[in-house]
Amino acid sequence: MLRSIVKKAATARVSAKVGYGPSISIHRPYATLSPHIPPPTTPYEVFDEPSKNRQKDRAIIRLREEGEPSTPSHENAEEHPVKVVDYLREEISERLAERIEDLRTPPASILELAAHSGQLTQILQDIIADEVPSTSETQDQQSERRKWWIVESSKEALHRDDDSHFSSPPTRIQASASRLLEHPEIGKLKEQVEAVVSGGGLHWVGDIVGGLTQIRHLLKPDGVFVGVVLGGDTLFELRTSLQLAEQERRGGIANRISPMINPTDAPSLLNRAGFTLTTIDVEDMLINYPSIWELMADLRDMGESNAILGRRAHISRDVLMAADAIYKELYGNEDGSVPATFQIIFLIGWKPGPNQPKALERGSASTSLKDVL
Repeated sequence: MLRSIVKKAATARVSAKVGYGPSISIHRPYATLSPHIPPPTTPYEVFDEPSKNRQKDRAIIRLREEGEPSTPSHENAEEHPVKVVDYLREEISERLAERIEDLRTPPASILELAAHSGQLTQILQDIIADEVPSTSETQDQQSERRKWWIVESSKEALHRDDDSHFSSPPTRIQASASRLLEHPEIGKLKEQVEAVVSGGGLHWVGDIVGGLTQIRHLLKPDGVFVGVVLGGDTLFELRTSLQLAEQERRGGIANRISPMINPTDAPSLLNRAGFTLTTIDVEDMLINYPSIWELMADLRDMGESNAILGRRAHISRDVLMAADAIYKELYGNEDGSVPATFQIIFLIGWKPGPNQPKALERGSASTSLKDVL
């Protein structure tokens, strides 16, 4: 029935009679894009980057204000209260650092992208010696020390930890991961960096291929990119619970959890960006929370709230109450806690270089399989 209605509407004919003359038939075809309209020159935007930066800034300011000692009971509090929600980034950084440590030659220059407060750089500086090996052709002849950069779009996050938290103070650059090369300081680093690493934050880049391509431009020939993005199964429990609750209470659903890439798409994304010798592996991290309220509070304090363009700013309390009940019913543990899944996709890609192993040209084999078999 619906198909016939749409068909009739798309091929509507309007007939009008003027006096006793013949009827005039007007045909209305399907709507099409005019060939005179130029193609889009910018990638499709998914996320509201200014709002994401404000979320990170407000989260750090809020945690800093809440952690200020106001009563004697705070004397034994942690030295850095803003780090209370760093557990996810630190765990991801620890796992990523193991992969960077396996590189045959430690890179002499490392740039951390979407660095937040530089958690990955702090861990790498504890693992990798600060001195550059004398055999390195790219060492800084004056200082003979490894070069470090941290790049982050949020000003509060970039300057949250002072230089005392780093074994070797890095160069801090405030820039967006989606418009990396537009920054004058980063533009000077084209083909000057041996390794670009990212311990999280690339899932907020709408044009991920464009972002990876800019990373490749920063690398020297035979340079490596080692990074992490969150996969599509991240927070699927929370997404399902909110969708069911909103459907039941409001009769429809809204985008509450950001879209994320599928692990099967990750190799093609690296290849489209020009990387070779790509390696992808996936790990699931399961964290238990007392309830949905603690989970959402931690996501807010991490600066990981929803930042999709056109999002609904608020969720009514009755929807949240229903989502909490659904979450516990579908996924709850026996002790009353609820699990949250974080799918971690590890990406490794190399910029083409003259020293990389390459396949022989087609037809260059000198031995026939008939002789072997």
